[in-house]
Amino acid sequence: MKNTKNRWLIILPALYWAPGAFADYKDNIGYAALQSLLGGNTPTGANVNVTQAEASAVGVTDPAYPIYSPDTSKPQFAFKNFSFPGAPSTSPYGHATSVGSLFYGNDAIAYGIDNITSYETNGWLRSIATASTFAPVNGSRIANHSWVGNGNTPAETGLILRLVDRQVQNNQFIQVVGMANSASNSPLLGSAYNVIAVGRTDGGQDHGSKAVDAVYAAGRTRPDLVAPETTTSAAAPVVSAAAALLVETGHNGALTLSKDSTNIAGVGKVYNAERAVTVKAALMAGADRVTANGFGAANITGYRSNGHQTANGLDDRFGAGQVNILHSYQIIAAGEQNSLEDGGANQGAIDSNGFDYDPSFGGSYGSNTTATYKFKADTNLNLSASLAWNLGVSNDASLSTTLHHLNLELYDLTAQSTSAFSASSIDNTENIWVNLKTGHYYELLVKPGETGNFSWDYSLAWRMSPIITAPVPVPGAFYLFASALAWLGFTIRRKTKALSQ
Repeated sequence: MKNTKNRWLIILPALYWAPGAFADYKDNIGYAALQSLLGGNTPTGANVNVTQAEASAVGVTDPAYPIYSPDTSKPQFAFKNFSFPGAPSTSPYGHATSVGSLFYGNDAIAYGIDNITSYETNGWLRSIATASTFAPVNGSRIANHSWVGNGNTPAETGLILRLVDRQVQNNQFIQVVGMANSASNSPLLGSAYNVIAVGRTDGGQDHGSKAVDAVYAAGRTRPDLVAPETTTSAAAPVVSAAAALLVETGHNGALTLSKDSTNIAGVGKVYNAERAVTVKAALMAGADRVTANGFGAANITGYRSNGHQTANGLDDRFGAGQVNILHSYQIIAAGEQNSLEDGGANQGAIDSNGFDYDPSFGGSYGSNTTATYKFKADTNLNLSASLAWNLGVSNDASLSTTLHHLNLELYDLTAQSTSAFSASSIDNTENIWVNLKTGHYYELLVKPGETGNFSWDYSLAWRMSPIITAPVPVPGAFYLFASALAWLGFTIRRKTKALSQ
């Protein structure tokens, strides 16, 4: 019989759950320290609506793909509200349950998340495959993707990547994606520009973006950061939960922490401190380049050692390092601090933690071509700074793209020399991690990395902390968190190809 439905076929190797997930990752990612600092005021992800997209456990021969959603009867999900834009699972899916437990479960760091939209991956892609960006269901601010895959053709893969990047840019819809657990030719969704790509602290996941087309080229730094889990299926929701705490902090801080806000249809008011690009920059700048993980977890060693340096200032195995929610919270909580050129206080002087969102940079339409942030190193300090901006994707059927190039420089005014410079021509983050000299005056500078004037937005996040030597890892007990799956698949409608069955 001729099937009148047109489908776009993608095969998805699973980001499987393997033995060795550790009992308490919260100490390792700075959450226990955040609780010690804030006590009852610790953010929980309250009022942050989220999405979980899961590839079905059913093989590609089944057009319904009915098994994808978490087991909502579990105590981890008590008193939480789930919506299913498609048909809910015909039976619970262990992978989705495990991911959800780390993302928004009652034992997760973002246990205050109450509203979850559960999508089968096909359904989620269909929800964004329109000529214009509709607001996400339930005004979701964060989506977790613990899956990888390919389109049938590079053109189909490129279309998906553009649709995802457009959602981040236009709806401030943060997309957290797991890289493949080993070397892979699957570019979805880790090769997108505007997502937060997540790996493992042991650095064993896939590295770098994959070649798709002239826009989504190979070799961009991936992952953006890592989490102390044994699979990227588990690492991604840990970062998603951390992002939820930052979104809550930025939203509740309103204009106390932010200089401005924007209204997103279907989402509401989004302040500069909770923008997708700000959250990405804060997570990267707050990440630990040196770790001392307990509970038997792996540790980062030899950060940016010989052969592992990237053009945008990261390590090709660990990205910006291991997520640390305490540090990233401190960046957001320190508030937005304008550059000298945008009227920053005390001629652009900045505190030891903070961020800035510049809505118009590059020289066109009255925007500045340099952004200067001044400070003095009163003690022995390390500076970690991350500059992030989005690939632009037009909000129409053409989905044309714009990628501007920005550079990040640390200039030592006292020594009259450049201390660090990040200038990748293919990435959309620039990063600096460098020890400062006591008593020296510095300028942190954002500059165009291209000729000609333009107008674009960026977020810059920074953190200054005491210089430490590599610590000795602390041993600890761990337990096994095991389940597994093999191959996943999904389909999405396409106009030009009919399949027979």
